[in-house]
Amino acid sequence: MNRVYPIRSRFFHILAILIVVAISGCTTPTVNPPSTTQEPSPKAITPSPQPTHTFTPEVPLEYRVDVNTLNGSEVLFLHPFTGALAEQYESWAMEFNRENPFGIKIRLMSSRGMDSFSEMIETEKPQVIIAPPEYLSFGLEQGWITPLDGYLSLKEWGLTEAEQQEIHEMFWFQDRFLGAQSGFPALRTVYGMVYNRTWASELGYPETPKTPQEFLEQACAAARQNNRSIYLEKRGTGGWLLSTDPLHDVAWWYAFNARILPEKPGEPVRFDQIEGNTALKFLQNMQSQGCLWQGLNPSPYGYFTDRYTMLYIGSLQDLSHQQGYQLSSESQDEWQLIPFPQQEEKPFYLTTGYSYGLLKSAPHLQMAGWLWIRWLSENTRQTEITRIYNGISLKNPLKDSLLPQDQQKHFEPNASLIPFPGNPDWLVIRRPIQDAFWQIFHLAEGQSIEEVVIELQQLADYELSRLQPTSSP
Repeated sequence: MNRVYPIRSRFFHILAILIVVAISGCTTPTVNPPSTTQEPSPKAITPSPQPTHTFTPEVPLEYRVDVNTLNGSEVLFLHPFTGALAEQYESWAMEFNRENPFGIKIRLMSSRGMDSFSEMIETEKPQVIIAPPEYLSFGLEQGWITPLDGYLSLKEWGLTEAEQQEIHEMFWFQDRFLGAQSGFPALRTVYGMVYNRTWASELGYPETPKTPQEFLEQACAAARQNNRSIYLEKRGTGGWLLSTDPLHDVAWWYAFNARILPEKPGEPVRFDQIEGNTALKFLQNMQSQGCLWQGLNPSPYGYFTDRYTMLYIGSLQDLSHQQGYQLSSESQDEWQLIPFPQQEEKPFYLTTGYSYGLLKSAPHLQMAGWLWIRWLSENTRQTEITRIYNGISLKNPLKDSLLPQDQQKHFEPNASLIPFPGNPDWLVIRRPIQDAFWQIFHLAEGQSIEEVVIELQQLADYELSRLQPTSSP
């Protein structure tokens, strides 16, 4: 099993000693409540006049940097992208270097995915990164991400209230942890079901499934049809194309009103919920009826195009790939990304994505990094990078579509939006969740879902207990 470990731990013992010393020096004295018994009032004494002192909190050093002293500051921006997104950031870095009045130089580096991201933070020591919200919250918790609250409120170089309202509050909330702003929202997408409308209509279902039961009925109808196919390789297919991706797994819990990952820090991750077990039993029942199947090819696009499956879990980023397959095979089927079904007929999308983070470093480099983030967030640039990403609008997520015109018809926007909590515990528990869901579909004889959930809870608790604060990378 893959485990998530802190980015660095060699300063743990030193940090632990410092924490103990700090705690021992900060004991709060006991204050006795005032007595309710009436006592004789003492004789009034007129105090001598005392000089008046006004206390002014000192502004932290990192916010007192004079931007006129930033000339020659070099900021490394680490991102995980390749292709068009990487090219756009490269172009913007060149533009910023050429035109910014501060003399700041931006240097870019790509990790080409998230697998080596942590290692590159440690070795390359960037000042600015773009990463998922839970990753930035983890950095804030561990002490190597600096909160953005102070920069956002700077009089001249911060953001006004109106400018902050250009981003929907749910996205700001995703990047808020331990009472501080760990990230600046950059890119968001949605996850739902890629659905073959034409095939469903042929089977007698003109409406998209809004509840898990309707989803089951349509998936089973497609499976029954393929089981009667003259093509032997299609038998045993047709229903939902199984996925045990941990984010997809969480969507099924949401479909049955289970909230596994807490939104507030400090609250425990709790898997043993009636709603959660109901979701798992629903999927097990779906399997027993032959209404889901697992493909050998990890890519779902060909299976969907050739009607091996009516539904698979996907995101906005899958639309262009699926469209390419449909066009190359000359398929006439109408299809869409639709919301997840929900038990109370309240279909929903899950939303997550990437945010900008500022690493702790020298005050002048932090200020330079903040000015780069602020520049990137300007409306026209934000719109352009969202368009390239095939993402949703940060201001009006499902109303203002930024998808290319030929892809807008493949997206059903009428649903609610559930922001996936930017909780750092997710980095630890996602692998145990994936393993547990795999077990649900491969139960040993005599093994129950309840036993799997208990094992999942024990493993998650153990892995979370191993996390210890570390110093900055």
